[in-house]
Amino acid sequence: MQNLTQTISKNLAKLRLQNRLSLDKLSERSGVSKAMLSQIERGESNPTVNTLWKIATGLRVSFYDLLQEDRQEIELVRHASCPLINDTANGLSLFSLFPFKSDKPFEVFTAKLQPQCTHFASPHAVGSEEYVLLSKGALYIHVNNTDYKLQGGDALRFPAGQPHHYHNPGLHELSFHCMLYHACS
Repeated sequence: MQNLTQTISKNLAKLRLQNRLSLDKLSERSGVSKAMLSQIERGESNPTVNTLWKIATGLRVSFYDLLQEDRQEIELVRHASCPLINDTANGLSLFSLFPFKSDKPFEVFTAKLQPQCTHFASPHAVGSEEYVLLSKGALYIHVNNTDYKLQGGDALRFPAGQPHHYHNPGLHELSFHCMLYHACS
């Protein structure tokens, strides 16, 4: 597996050129500064999860499109080989399990949130939906000015085109699955 920073750099440049976007235009669409985009594209910066979401939204591609290496059609997904994004400031680790594909407009992630940490997520594209499935523990999700408490075995679906955040109130790392549905236009 190649270096994740290099993979993101290569994919950002490729996707930006495929969409015929200048750094200025992508900055305008994503809310990420031109300087930061340039640093990421040159492999000089390791972006946060929120920055990657903003870039993916600005490019109108899936989060995974920025992380993917060339893969076979049939593949066993091993947790140890999943692309990992660490947002240490917010205690979040994100593993991409199943990428978005044009004929399947969703992607699936495993998220790990450290004890007493809160991850503030940027809005995804309008019309997208997020599905969160919690196996054990407790997780608070704040969306649309309401807090939802999930207990082990619970799931929550919500419109993901608005700010939302996740909070682990416990004393142990929490692991949950997220499926992001991308609305077809």
